[in-house]
Amino acid sequence: MSAPARGRIAAAPLLWGILVLAAAAIRTVDARRPADGRVRESWRECDYAAVARNFVREGMDILSPRIDWRGDGPGFAEMEFPVVPWTMAALDKAFGYSEERGRWLMVAASLLALGAFVALARAVLPPAGALAASAVFAFSPLAVRVSNSLQPESLMLCLLVAAVYAFLRWLEKDGWVWYGLALASTAAAVLVKLPAAHVGLLFLFLLLERGGPAGLKRLRVWLFGAGALLPGILWYAHAHRFWTVYGNSLGVSNESHWFGLDLLARPGALLRLVDNLARLETGLVFTPLGVLLAVAAVAAIRRSRAAREARGAQAPESRAARIGAFWLIAAAVFYAAALRTTGDTWAAYYHVASAPAAALLIGAGFVAMRKPRDDRSDYFNSRFAATAALLLAGVLGFEGLMIVRGFHPSRFTGLYSCAQAFKPLIPEGSLVLCSGGLSRDETGKPVAYNASYMFFWLDRKGFSIPADRYSLEAVGGFTRRGARFFVLEKEGAAAPSSDFVEGLKGRASLAAECPEAYLFKLDETRPPGSGGPLLPRSSGRRRC
Repeated sequence: MSAPARGRIAAAPLLWGILVLAAAAIRTVDARRPADGRVRESWRECDYAAVARNFVREGMDILSPRIDWRGDGPGFAEMEFPVVPWTMAALDKAFGYSEERGRWLMVAASLLALGAFVALARAVLPPAGALAASAVFAFSPLAVRVSNSLQPESLMLCLLVAAVYAFLRWLEKDGWVWYGLALASTAAAVLVKLPAAHVGLLFLFLLLERGGPAGLKRLRVWLFGAGALLPGILWYAHAHRFWTVYGNSLGVSNESHWFGLDLLARPGALLRLVDNLARLETGLVFTPLGVLLAVAAVAAIRRSRAAREARGAQAPESRAARIGAFWLIAAAVFYAAALRTTGDTWAAYYHVASAPAAALLIGAGFVAMRKPRDDRSDYFNSRFAATAALLLAGVLGFEGLMIVRGFHPSRFTGLYSCAQAFKPLIPEGSLVLCSGGLSRDETGKPVAYNASYMFFWLDRKGFSIPADRYSLEAVGGFTRRGARFFVLEKEGAAAPSSDFVEGLKGRASLAAECPEAYLFKLDETRPPGSGGPLLPRSSGRRRC
């Protein structure tokens, strides 16, 4: 063996080790923070923290998750299978309360996802391509962003990648062990997050590619589909009752996600959603330069098809490119079907589902561009290989920039400070009314408006009022149902009109005010909108 070859073999474990350590280090940067004003996805993370806290306080029945914005009801809510908040609660009962512990659970799930992807990449790509694809996946801005968030995306991603790897091994070896692992991982992924069901379309593509329509006639294939979907169907049917009975849902039934023909009559709204979707995929999944490597991977598929017809051989990068392309198509079908959600900028974390597909395509494109072509000169081949290296470096550099830009979130620190100032003024057990988001999108479809963060930070239960339904009559209705305090945000989607604020000041006591919100004390005997005489302003008003 030549000295350069020995050097490459010796360097490979070192590079893999550096990759894993760097990925782990990046994921721990923001893991040491509770669910305070430094959350990234304020509604999502605070909901999960609240569900975990309510498991501890109100019972550990995993089939009965409860939220804080429950109004005057018991708080049972429709959501994905709550394994993450339940595990957080179980650890809290064993070791004491800690919101940070949930972040570390997700860091562990994210690293397991990386391990599963490394196994997948090494199975379908040459060593250089596997390392390149794994690096792209390890530093995917979205994968890093959700890696320490109090939400289930990292666990879903781990189970998805494990399911795809096990499914491919089953297709190769036709063994019961890999079949069982693929089935269990797929079923668990769908339970953890319903969008994971898109992987079924990838499996369909792989089965058709391998055996044609005849491959779908096998009993094991049908048992796989039934077994993978049945647990999710049973859980979501059970959880849907919480919506029908109590009206509580974490963005499942209380929001219109799906593409509809009405969007065709609103080309402006449709173009905005499609443009947002393209920007999210280009900026946070592929990166602009990664798109070029993905195109090279697709070109490799065509070249490999011609070579296979001529020599009966298929290039390994072509196989990885085909898997990546099939996976991306499956994810794209989901994104298109749920365009009203996936096309919104706030829903960036939904696009983490296509991160493995993008990494496989970029890795395959990197290999394809470095591969010498018999019909080209050495000069051309060397320049093409150098271009591939520069593109990959650009992809990783862009990913690094996006990761650093996302460090140390602080968007909600002001509201969190308000909540800490308001909390002592609200007696324990008092129901509160809090500002929510808009209840309708620009096409008139319902949107989940229930904001969880203020309830969680105040450690109080109560009602949400949508920002587009502010009125003294509406506040009076909540007052008659038991709301005793109203936290009204000043800015953002929930910003109230000056007339509404002045009306409240005339009919309720302004207990405190901070730069981001008001705290009103509501009088049950003369609720706002009742038409009674104005209440005097509180002489004990506090400025936070």
